[in-house]
Amino acid sequence: MSEGRVVYIDEDPEDIIYFQQFADGHFDVDIIQIDNDSNLEEIVDDILNSPPDAVITDFMLNEKAKVGFNGQALIDMLQERNRHLPCFLLTSHPPDAVAATHDARIVQAKAVMIASNDDLATLFRSQIAKIIVDHNTKLAQAERELEQLVAKPTEERTGIDRDRALELDKYIEEHGLGSDPLPDEIRDERSIDLLTKLILQVDKFLEKN
Repeated sequence: MSEGRVVYIDEDPEDIIYFQQFADGHFDVDIIQIDNDSNLEEIVDDILNSPPDAVITDFMLNEKAKVGFNGQALIDMLQERNRHLPCFLLTSHPPDAVAATHDARIVQAKAVMIASNDDLATLFRSQIAKIIVDHNTKLAQAERELEQLVAKPTEERTGIDRDRALELDKYIEEHGLGSDPLPDEIRDERSIDLLTKLILQVDKFLEKN
């Protein structure tokens, strides 16, 4: 049984084969091979339109392909549109990858894909599967909780309920998803909160000038 659907991005055909062998029997894999004509925005669109449970990309995508981006730039653009999408950065250059990323925890040495490193491969597969499960579970729980809060009669909905509904709605939106419309009184409260923050920012700006 598949433990999730993974998109793997690399410019090296040999490493793509290694990854397919690494994932065989564990994950459904879609491959995106980078070449000289690859466009970052189009790749991100293709990935998010899928959508996958996780994305795993090589770091040095520009090592054998003439492109103006690397794996970290790809992850950055993906997470601008889906902040919580699980991503991993595989590399044969760990110091460079760690220095380039905003989250060193996502960096993994490419050696984990090689058959001779079976224990490391097993551990990495377990990490991918666990992160996928945790991510999907958290999102599903957020959607259920928001539905329950929205279903409450207005007169029974407390200030804490409204704050929680706004928090959950924001979390779901950060996945590039839209939840069902919130009741007007909850959305109005969010608008007031955003307006208050804007006024505070303007006040601070005026104080400096």
